Amino acid sequence: MKKKILVISVGRSDYDRYLPIIDGLQKSKKINLSLFLTTAHYNKKLGYTANFVSKKFKIIKNNKKTNFKDEMNIDFSEDLKFLSSKIKNSKPDIMIVLGDRYEMLVGPIAAAPYNIPVIHFYGGAVTEGAIDELVRHAITKMSHLHFVILEDYRKRLIQMGEEAWRVKNIGMHQLQFIKSQKKKKISELSKKFKFNFSKPYVLMTFHPVTIELSKLNSQLSALAKAIKLSGYNCIITYPNADPQYKKIINFLQKIFDNKEKYKVIKNLGIDYYSSVLENSKFIIGNSSSGIVEAATFKKPAINVGSRQKGKFMPPNVINAKNDKNEILKKIRVASSDKFRKKIKNIKNPYESKININTLIKIILNIKINDKLIRKKFVDKS
Repeated sequence: MKKKILVISVGRSDYDRYLPIIDGLQKSKKINLSLFLTTAHYNKKLGYTANFVSKKFKIIKNNKKTNFKDEMNIDFSEDLKFLSSKIKNSKPDIMIVLGDRYEMLVGPIAAAPYNIPVIHFYGGAVTEGAIDELVRHAITKMSHLHFVILEDYRKRLIQMGEEAWRVKNIGMHQLQFIKSQKKKKISELSKKFKFNFSKPYVLMTFHPVTIELSKLNSQLSALAKAIKLSGYNCIITYPNADPQYKKIINFLQKIFDNKEKYKVIKNLGIDYYSSVLENSKFIIGNSSSGIVEAATFKKPAINVGSRQKGKFMPPNVINAKNDKNEILKKIRVASSDKFRKKIKNIKNPYESKININTLIKIILNIKINDKLIRKKFVDKS
């Protein structure tokens, strides 16, 4: 009998990081795979990212959900109610969740009453500037198996009382996946996005810092002024669905209105993101992509503000406060030949530690029994 696996996806960021994993699971003849996409995937304001999910996957969709309330708790409760009914009827053997988005909690909460084992990918990190810090560790305690991307993160989960056999350091398979993709030509990018990619440009993403929302206006202003003073053209992607994301979108569209120098894009998609990043001078903002993905392409990453504080930073990351002059200073560092030479041969510490086939075998061989379901808290002496 095939093992029924239910994967929860809440947006573009986790889907991109899931892709090589769920693609490997999908290819197995011993697995019946399905994906549940939460409400945020259907938010037209953020680019209706459900369209980026491959049609080869079986998608569980709430057809009764006709509108996006854009209120986190309301959308969450509706997703939870719908997912719980689906789980009750379909009875999956395993649930897979990834990361630290608030909406991702819907999976473990729905699974708990039915004793469905939960696999959590990429726990153990720290991000002191966002509510993700609370969510990630909550998901850890509600999950039964953990696949992390760094040894320090494995140790942290064990420190949190998780039994060592439940935690494995595997790295991030998405990095090898995006590196292996065929690179898009400059002319192809220019045609696709109607923007001149042949001129030097930087890639920017700025998400709401969810425990500093009162400072959002000044943070956006400092970053925008620095970008404009730098003289670089800029590709700007939308923020995620955190509180006050609309304020960021409205600001971007108003301030970066020079169509010759700036291009605001809802979603690049996994097919184009790696090429846009690889052809850029550097990445700037507060996205985890600057921390995790940029090193694979040997690209400088200017991490602005506190959103990613606590995360392990590879040598390509340059931290800057939310201050126009300091950001400009760090832009000069990132643009220098000296810094580029320094990171020319770096190896991304986040890259995968085992191949994807080995990971799929590990998941296939999971024994669903009392030992797996009955969690113990390991006290440290």
